[in-house]
Amino acid sequence: MMLCHVTPKPEALTGSLKYQIDQTNLRLVVSDYPRGLEVETTCDLITLAKLYGLEKIWLWAFLEDVPEFLKVGFQFEGTIDDNRRDKPTASLAYYVQSERRLSKNLQSEKEILQQITTRKVEPLSPLRKGMTLRLLDIGDSFAVSCLLRDVFTSYPTQVEDTGYIQKLMTNGCIFAGAFYDQKLVSVAAAYPEQKWLRCEITDCATRPEYRGHSLTERLIKMLEPVIDKKGAYTLYTLARATSYGINRVFYRLGYRFQGRLINNCHIAGDFEDMNLWVRYR
Repeated sequence: MMLCHVTPKPEALTGSLKYQIDQTNLRLVVSDYPRGLEVETTCDLITLAKLYGLEKIWLWAFLEDVPEFLKVGFQFEGTIDDNRRDKPTASLAYYVQSERRLSKNLQSEKEILQQITTRKVEPLSPLRKGMTLRLLDIGDSFAVSCLLRDVFTSYPTQVEDTGYIQKLMTNGCIFAGAFYDQKLVSVAAAYPEQKWLRCEITDCATRPEYRGHSLTERLIKMLEPVIDKKGAYTLYTLARATSYGINRVFYRLGYRFQGRLINNCHIAGDFEDMNLWVRYR
């Protein structure tokens, strides 16, 4: 049993930890931590999570540190295994609330992966007449916000706020969109993380009436070379594990399944497991 010392006030931790209090998803997201202090760090994180009523701690760890985190209650959920020893590539989770660690759809999610990996990959059909694809800019931020808000009954980030989308674009996130009759009908985005040289493909959404045209796959293909020109980023995504379509897209694009994050975020009305897919060069 791990005994935790009395933790200082939250503001006292900011010098050694980099974290986000994520009330939308009831989780503490840790992006950096002091090396060699795994036990002390875990104690601080648990106390901090309980203070804010959070249920899960999500931490990206250096591979060398994984055994120490496992000893103090974290569990391994996935990895971006690109042999970069100086980057945190292991996705770990600590469940402050035990119920949060229980997946409701694990068996069906495994069956979806099995179906995806055994189905033959066919070439894309021509793009539907009247549809166009292009990279987006700040002038498209309202349309992006509306599309994501309309497609998802709930979402892990504040996409309903146009200002939030504009801030992402200003900070270097890249969006691509598909249009039909000048209306934005599908979107995908890439979020570069310069410090760790990885880039998340995310915010993939298509209006229901325009699905079946491989728009998400086409948009990701548009984003990938743009990111490649910016540096040697490892591309990854967290895809809803219950969605056959989005997981099929990343399998078709050559991404590799690298783990499953249990009840990781609140999306489409409930907490859902997210599959980790990684593109290797």
